[in-house]
Amino acid sequence: MTTKIAIAGAKGRMGENLIRSGLSNQNTQIVGIFDVTDIDETFLKKVGLPNTVKTSQEESFIAADAIIDFTSPPALFSFTESAVANNTSLIVGTTGLEKKHFKLLEQAGKSVKVFYAPNMSFGVNSFFNLARKAASQLKSFDIEIIETHHRHKKDSPSGTAIKLGEEIAEEINYSNENFNFDRQQKSEERKSKEIGFSSIRGGNIPGEHTVIFHGDNESIELTHKSYNRKIFSDGAIEAANWLVSQKNGLYTFRDMIT
Repeated sequence: MTTKIAIAGAKGRMGENLIRSGLSNQNTQIVGIFDVTDIDETFLKKVGLPNTVKTSQEESFIAADAIIDFTSPPALFSFTESAVANNTSLIVGTTGLEKKHFKLLEQAGKSVKVFYAPNMSFGVNSFFNLARKAASQLKSFDIEIIETHHRHKKDSPSGTAIKLGEEIAEEINYSNENFNFDRQQKSEERKSKEIGFSSIRGGNIPGEHTVIFHGDNESIELTHKSYNRKIFSDGAIEAANWLVSQKNGLYTFRDMIT
């Protein structure tokens, strides 16, 4: 079965990666691409797509089985509406989402198939599982999460870092109330049940995440390093192929790999 996909934000960094991954995957066909600015024949030729590909949001949602979105949180209001109206599956890798955006995804999942992951890498999602197992055995250790990304990344900490914290918190019966994002703004000792976050920005680093378990006399570190954004675009394409055969609902990578 060939999955007909369309890509939002096609002119962006992730958009072009998604096009390359879609073209190289034998189970997908790119039937649409769109962006906030018009897409002309010059761009289609640059990325190796034929002139028959749809180049507007409206046409792409009609033509595709699944839309892949790595754009921005505000775009979800329009994308979820179009997905429901056209019975199109929606794969979302956008980070920086708030409660209102997750409510949108949950609501859309009642009518169509929706897949959300702040990080589409198979390796990262396996990394989450390793961190959960480590946390279950190191409950008395202090936990810190450090993430590093390129200078252009706007949200901080990264969606992947927050997801990593949430996975660990769930394993040891903590909650987001145990997260500390602003230790530099406070003058106080570290609380006993706390997951601390630190962010570094610079260069062209695709993504690096480390969780450190600090004991009184020893420390354990788990690290995932991304060397190329292809791991995210390849993962999103595989998510699209998997999602179209599921029932309506909101899915995550844990559903896909377990």
